[in-house]
Amino acid sequence: MKAALNRMHYPVTTLGYGRRVGLWLQGCSIRCPGCVSQDTWEAGNALQHIDVEEIARVWQRWLPAADGLTISGGEPFDQPEALLALMRAWRRDDTRGGDILVFSGYPLETLRARHRTHLRALDVLISDPYEAGAGDTRMLRGSDNQRVTLATALARRRYPRDINTLPWSDGRRRLDMVVAGDDVWMAGIPRRGELARLQAALRERGLTCATSQQPRQSSQPQQPQKLQEQPQLLPVRA
Repeated sequence: MKAALNRMHYPVTTLGYGRRVGLWLQGCSIRCPGCVSQDTWEAGNALQHIDVEEIARVWQRWLPAADGLTISGGEPFDQPEALLALMRAWRRDDTRGGDILVFSGYPLETLRARHRTHLRALDVLISDPYEAGAGDTRMLRGSDNQRVTLATALARRRYPRDINTLPWSDGRRRLDMVVAGDDVWMAGIPRRGELARLQAALRERGLTCATSQQPRQSSQPQQPQKLQEQPQLLPVRA
């Protein structure tokens, strides 16, 4: 079983409890207007088409310290077989009892109707499409219409019971950042308009950049390549 993978990082500290392994899958059929990850939309442009067991081999070195697995995208449920295989591989390998958190742009009701097996395999689900016109005050989501489902006892121990109404608190809204060659990757949920402000600030200094809010320019699919572990992420304040 192979997964279309955009990138893989450890540690991610901004998308769930503790220090986590982060997987971003490639391809999204929902394509919410205003999405901050438009670089993950095109299924044909996957940076890596990687066997799930190869991905699991990479996370082995991180398991002794990892608190959980976060799977985002892209849209993870557009690759349902690969998503389930990844979650089952994590449960098999993880001896510390870390939680699995999955982001999805599908409505919760749709996921319950179509993917009950998947929902039984995860601990935390953040569901529903991003709505640019909604607020962005609630923790762990891009817009306030999105819902957090704490599906297991572990999730209810680790995450606040009132998480669906809990706002971001001062100091908790951060981004993880990694510099890799000419690319700067950020993991987390930026404030509304944050990437555009960053782009404008760089332009004032004579620098140009493309952000993940812009779809990839090339429509040509990239060739599969050997999975490379990314440098560790550096936490920065959003």
